[in-house]
Amino acid sequence: MDPQQLSDVKRALGRRLGRWRRTRGLTQDDVARRVHSTRSTVANVESGRQVVDRVFWAQCESLLQADGELIKGYDEYRSLEVRHQQEKAEAARHARWGAVLDRRVIAEAAQHHDTSFLSRADAATADAAFVGVADGAYVGMQQAIRVAARETSEHAMNAGARAVSDLTVEQLRDDAIRMAQGYGQLTPTVAITETLRVRALAVEALGRTHRPGQQHELYLITAQVAALLASASADLGLWTSAMQYARAADTYGEIIGHPGVRAYARGMQATIAYWTGRHEEAVRYALAAVDTAPSGIAQVRAQCVLARAWAHRGAVDQVREALSAADDARAVDGDDVLHDAIGGEFGFTASQQARCASTAWLQVDNLDEATKAATVALRLAATQDATPWSTIEGEARVDLATCHLAGGRLDAAQETLAPLWSIPPEWRRTGLLGRLGRVQEVLSALRWRQVPEARQLAELASSFATARPVPPALPSL
Repeated sequence: MDPQQLSDVKRALGRRLGRWRRTRGLTQDDVARRVHSTRSTVANVESGRQVVDRVFWAQCESLLQADGELIKGYDEYRSLEVRHQQEKAEAARHARWGAVLDRRVIAEAAQHHDTSFLSRADAATADAAFVGVADGAYVGMQQAIRVAARETSEHAMNAGARAVSDLTVEQLRDDAIRMAQGYGQLTPTVAITETLRVRALAVEALGRTHRPGQQHELYLITAQVAALLASASADLGLWTSAMQYARAADTYGEIIGHPGVRAYARGMQATIAYWTGRHEEAVRYALAAVDTAPSGIAQVRAQCVLARAWAHRGAVDQVREALSAADDARAVDGDDVLHDAIGGEFGFTASQQARCASTAWLQVDNLDEATKAATVALRLAATQDATPWSTIEGEARVDLATCHLAGGRLDAAQETLAPLWSIPPEWRRTGLLGRLGRVQEVLSALRWRQVPEARQLAELASSFATARPVPPALPSL
């Protein structure tokens, strides 16, 4: 393939992005801010100097409503790029190895015991020593060594062919990282669709490589996307699929000896368990996450999940202990690649930590602590969370509104919940809807049944919970 053709396709793709951006009346800064990129990156993409990864294009496609033109153009470009890299690699192998890779020459030499390529001195020496071969014939020692050398070279090249390009692994790694970091900017359905694509490519690449380094990297990528699929499935209430993906992530983490992956997977299993009423099982999974988690953010997350698990058991002292341990862990710098380096969905912000505390305290009916934690979560979310229709803010609002209702403050609850009702159905995750169910339970109490404003609030909550995302079909693992 002519490299110029690849450059032309890249420039054409950038022009498409610029055309759709201008059609929607947006600046490069507008696009960069909304897809969590930079203006220079958007400018470089539009000029054809960069392409970046598929998550960027999926976000631009969603933002600009480009009728599939941008994501299709990106996929076409990547297909051409892979073809170009394969052709370059094949040309390089041929230039380096030449006739060594000619199977016919090697086969004929072995079959006829041809010594024509030996020097006269070598041939004379070969006459004096013989080596047995597989078919029962004998060949000269020197000839046997040379044939074996050629066969060894061919085997090495065949093993090298059973690999994928480093560029492919790098692209998959970047895709997985951007999926994690951009998770909050994607609806659960879109997140699942994109993550399944990365998973399919990573699994295919694993089947094509024998290189230990590539295998380790691809197992880590596969573990990350399995973990993301578990989270997105849980966001849609697909509990069976979520547990399957969480177990797969844990298995991949075990294969490569990665405690961060395993801690996240165990924590997700605990989350699934307590959301589905298996409270003792949730505690076991959460304790395993704490035991496995490296120091730093991984330990913060694990302790917060444990606090939630203990709360469902009504264990107040254990809830307090776990939340205190999470505070201590926050003060420790960690170096886990998932939680501390990549972050995003694998990170755990201070607002998430406070939100988790508010939910745990509510579960054990400690309204004072729950109110304080929810208030902190809302304040921090306003400064830390730039995602659209922030899940953290929404869940903290529901927790705080529940505290208000428990204290008889209906007006405060209405005001706190008001921003929720404009959240589109596709952004309504299970965690938000589940917490809202507690509001409905409180409003069903006798004290509120005869209050018109309370009945209206209950109807709003019911309508909100009814309009939820339609989950996609998910393959099992």
